[in-house]
Amino acid sequence: MTLDGFDEIAAAWAPILGAGGFQIELHSVFCHSRPHVTFAPVPHPMYRGGTTPRRCELADLLIVIDYVDRREKVEDRRAVLVQAKMLKGAPLKLSGKEWVQHELLAWLPAFTFVDKAYDPRIRDLKGPPIVGFPRCTAEYGGIDLNNSTPEWWNLLAETTKPWCVSRLPLSLFMAKMATGDYYCSRTAIRGGCDDWSFTVDELLRVTASLPITKKSDVARGNYNVVGFIAETSSLTGLGDGGGEDFIEGEVPEWPEGPMSTVHVTLSRME
Repeated sequence: MTLDGFDEIAAAWAPILGAGGFQIELHSVFCHSRPHVTFAPVPHPMYRGGTTPRRCELADLLIVIDYVDRREKVEDRRAVLVQAKMLKGAPLKLSGKEWVQHELLAWLPAFTFVDKAYDPRIRDLKGPPIVGFPRCTAEYGGIDLNNSTPEWWNLLAETTKPWCVSRLPLSLFMAKMATGDYYCSRTAIRGGCDDWSFTVDELLRVTASLPITKKSDVARGNYNVVGFIAETSSLTGLGDGGGEDFIEGEVPEWPEGPMSTVHVTLSRME
C-alpha cells in the first residue's frame, strides 16, 4: 500500500498538474525505525502515568509538500506528522500507553530527541517564533485493510474528546495540503529557524542521508523515487541516545533512527 500507493498519487496528479503548467516530483522513503523523543507530562486525562517522564516515538511518517516557482520567486512548504494505526473495520480507538503518544501529538509539549542523529536542542513546536498553525502539526492515519480497496483516513489529534477529529481520506488531505488548506497540515519554512521548520528540515535530512536499498517496481515515467531504507537499527550513529531515566515506556516496537518521509515538490514547468 505504501510503495505503490504514493507512487499512484503522483501518477494521478501528474496529468492534472500538467494541464495547468505544473509538474510533480515525489521522493517517498520508508524505513523500519522511528525517532524517539522524551518530554515532561501534560498529563493526559486518559492516561494514568501521572508525572512520570514520557518517552515514545515521534510519529511514523512525515509528509512534506513544497511549491516552488522560480520565475515568481515563490517557495511555500506544508508539512504534517502522521501516526499510523490499523482500524480493523472499526473507528480509531486508542488505549493504554498509546495515550502517551497522543499526549505528545495533541498537546505538543516541548521535547528532545533520544537519537544521536538529531540535534539535542529542546523542541517547542508551539513556542515563539510560531510558524503556521500548531494545532495542525500532527494527524493519525487510520488504515483499514478489511475493505476490497484498502482505505487510509487522516484524523487530527485533539486535546478534548473524541480525541481524533476531522476524518478525511489521505488523497483528499494531500490535495488540500497542496492547495494550502489552513486545517490540513502546517506551514513550515525551508531553512527556517523556528523549531517546527528546523525539525522538518532535520527529519528530511536524516532520512535522505541514508541509501535506498530497494525501489518500487512501479514505474510511472515521472520523477518519482519510492523505496525502503533497510537495517536502520544497526546503522552507525543511530540509537543508543540515552533516555534511561525515562521509565515511562515499554520496549519500543520500532528501533530508533530516521523517519519514513513523503516529500512532494510541485513546480512550474520551465
